[in-house]
Amino acid sequence: MEQIKVLIVDDEPLIRHALGTILATDSGIVTVNSVENGQAAVDYCKDHQVDVVLMDLQMPIMDGVSATKAIKSVEDSPSVLAITAFSSDEYLVPVLSAGASGYLVKDSEPDEIIRAVHAVHQGTAAISPSVSSDLVSAVREAYRDNSQDIQDLAYDLGITNREFEILKLLARGLNNTEISRTLAISETTVKTHMAKIFVKLDVRDRVQALVAAARMGLIEIPKD
Repeated sequence: MEQIKVLIVDDEPLIRHALGTILATDSGIVTVNSVENGQAAVDYCKDHQVDVVLMDLQMPIMDGVSATKAIKSVEDSPSVLAITAFSSDEYLVPVLSAGASGYLVKDSEPDEIIRAVHAVHQGTAAISPSVSSDLVSAVREAYRDNSQDIQDLAYDLGITNREFEILKLLARGLNNTEISRTLAISETTVKTHMAKIFVKLDVRDRVQALVAAARMGLIEIPKD
């Protein structure tokens, strides 16, 4: 089985070392390099094969959002997983809109970081449950002037009641297995609904679906 090639991007040497140590515990992952700013990450990705970029957001020379946008502008680009000490609203929307497939905070458990690397590599995306509601709130605030009637929008998009349910659970940070248990349907059925949601919202993964749905006002901020 071919290992997932990961590039670590962070301006703090201790963080780079810690992330490398965590990833080294999984035989399916190999850290190909670690760099200290976004520009170095962009340059490295141009000349080397990388599957997943673990991207810090606040860095000198080039920040993580700008680097993500540059990396994702290239065809067949690696997946980007933002990992930062900040769960502030101001970082969530920009980096996901730039093309990141996931967002984790640095105090995430090691297993969560490893699972997230595998998830974004497989194209399924990942986001810390602790910031899911923050993301919904941030996107709705950023696009609060959107006045299109939600029912009309849902009708135009063809979003079904079941798909609404799945979107709401997605906003709570649930994965496919957890959604299937909550709704008492098979995981295969969840995946089928999710694929239809992606098409209707014109997105490529779960995180982008969450951003799009929140932007349109299709989902509310979780209250639990």
